[in-house]
Amino acid sequence: MSLKSIFIKHSNTILLWFIVLIALSIRLYRLDYQSLWIDEIASMNGADPDASWAAVVDYSVADQPPAFFLLLHGWLKFFPFTDTSGRLLSVLIGTAGIFAIYKLGKEVRSSRTGLVAATITSFSYIHILFSQDIRFYTLVFLSSALSYLFFVKAVKESKPLNFVMYALSSALLLYTHYFGLVVLASQAIIFCLLIIFYPIERRFIFSAIASGIAVILMILPWIPIFFSDAQTKEFWIQAEPVYFLIKYFYVYFKDFFSSVIFAVLLLIYFADLWKQFRSKHSIDRVDLILVASVTFSFLIPIIYSIVQTPMLHVRYTSIVLPPLIVMIALGLDLASASLQRKRILLITTCFTSLLSLVFIEKYYTKMQKEDWRGMIHLVINKSSPTDIFISQHAWYCNYYFKTLHSTNRAILPQQFSLKDQKPQGIWWLDGFNVVPGPDKREMNFIQNGYVLRGTDSLYRAKASYYHLP
Repeated sequence: MSLKSIFIKHSNTILLWFIVLIALSIRLYRLDYQSLWIDEIASMNGADPDASWAAVVDYSVADQPPAFFLLLHGWLKFFPFTDTSGRLLSVLIGTAGIFAIYKLGKEVRSSRTGLVAATITSFSYIHILFSQDIRFYTLVFLSSALSYLFFVKAVKESKPLNFVMYALSSALLLYTHYFGLVVLASQAIIFCLLIIFYPIERRFIFSAIASGIAVILMILPWIPIFFSDAQTKEFWIQAEPVYFLIKYFYVYFKDFFSSVIFAVLLLIYFADLWKQFRSKHSIDRVDLILVASVTFSFLIPIIYSIVQTPMLHVRYTSIVLPPLIVMIALGLDLASASLQRKRILLITTCFTSLLSLVFIEKYYTKMQKEDWRGMIHLVINKSSPTDIFISQHAWYCNYYFKTLHSTNRAILPQQFSLKDQKPQGIWWLDGFNVVPGPDKREMNFIQNGYVLRGTDSLYRAKASYYHLP
């Protein structure tokens, strides 16, 4: 068999691996450039390899369900407790998500749809951001894509394996992020719509109900925590403006040209659905799943935000990205242009997305996350052995003291009193929402005879040094 015939036979597989290699390169490039930001440090501290598995689960109660933190904890048992190791796990999960969305697109329509969806995901700003972030969002994307993949497969073919895999992937999603409940609720509504408007076999109905019960049984240990968090009346998330859909859509790609093109492709897809509905008074079941999944995944949080507490945030909507991107890929397939022009259009959007990432967003060259690492490194080099380190963010500072192999540790302001101890030097470390000047607690040092020797300001981080004359 000639090389050409091998390429033709395995062209889709070769193209997929080519796309994945490009995506992997984009995500690995300057992986360690940015310091960990406050949430990433929380993930690393929560999954500290020196802690017990039970302690990781206990930490998860105050953050998100434990799947990602347990996975990170296990990963860090074998790899160094460093920024790079933590982010590498997110890169690998994000890469697995590209394979998953290829499979979803292929199941929905064709291999070409899957390849287009994988390409769009590879250059998506938000997916790149998630893949270089030690948080659970790449796992949300992956498990959401798998959940919809096996949901579609089960609708098309009621094989027991499809329902088993659906239950496992959905349980993983629920154990990764609370927005997994939104996906489950959306799929339950879609299930009801399928029963009402389409001829459905009893076997599918019984198997679907059984898989739903299996999901509930698997997440049973975490259900009390779900209900407890649902009672929260106050949350850090603010209400979104009325144009939030436009805002979110732009954030997903962060490139004006790509956003406009993808929006047009979505409109082409919706126009085809409307044409299909007008002629047949129905749409294909798979199209219903795609459209309804995105619709209800936004609608449910909107209703909850109005009735209970604001909960809509662009990061959390990573649950809608797999079906949304597949719909964009379908729009490209439906566009009235030659295959060659479609390829050129897709390559152009990839190119402009990459240019925007590098030159407009300056993702790889401009500090965009608070520089805890730079601040602690600076403090280690400048401090004396007798200095005290104080910070309201001591938990975050101590991650870098530990990973930079320093024996120093920061303490909370309430753990320090000038009446009990009066060291020669005091470091006041601040980050995230940095106070511009000295706050009341720092003024107390000055009132007790300390002199401000200097302040080192980094990106959203600041270290002030007070010393007795």
